[in-house]
Amino acid sequence: MGQNINEFKVNGKIVDYNNCYEVKKVKQLPELFSGFVCEVRNAQMIDDCLELSVVYGGCNGNLELMTDNIINHQNQLVFMPRWAEPSMCKAMTVVKILFDLKPYKVLLKEQSATIKIANSSFDLFYN
Repeated sequence: MGQNINEFKVNGKIVDYNNCYEVKKVKQLPELFSGFVCEVRNAQMIDDCLELSVVYGGCNGNLELMTDNIINHQNQLVFMPRWAEPSMCKAMTVVKILFDLKPYKVLLKEQSATIKIANSSFDLFYN
């Protein structure tokens, strides 16, 4: 069977909106990809998960959230959404996706650091 045109993936897996997905750890955060629309419209903490409302261009594709796990000069741990495998469909779609922040809880609390969503105004505390 062919791929469903509305198959939205997170970390390469078809999304289950009740799942709290893993954040990818990278050595260095990448530059933004140009030409592909992926914008965080809202971010909030729900228990140990970060809920992102993301608007993206396309009918399908693959969303990842990554961090270099380094507290920056502004006392922030930066998380960058990356829209991989973009669709050439012209639709604009909004989704809410949960990402697991438990692996970063101790670091954030010990450093009294905030969670910064790259290229957005969102700067959150881990309660």
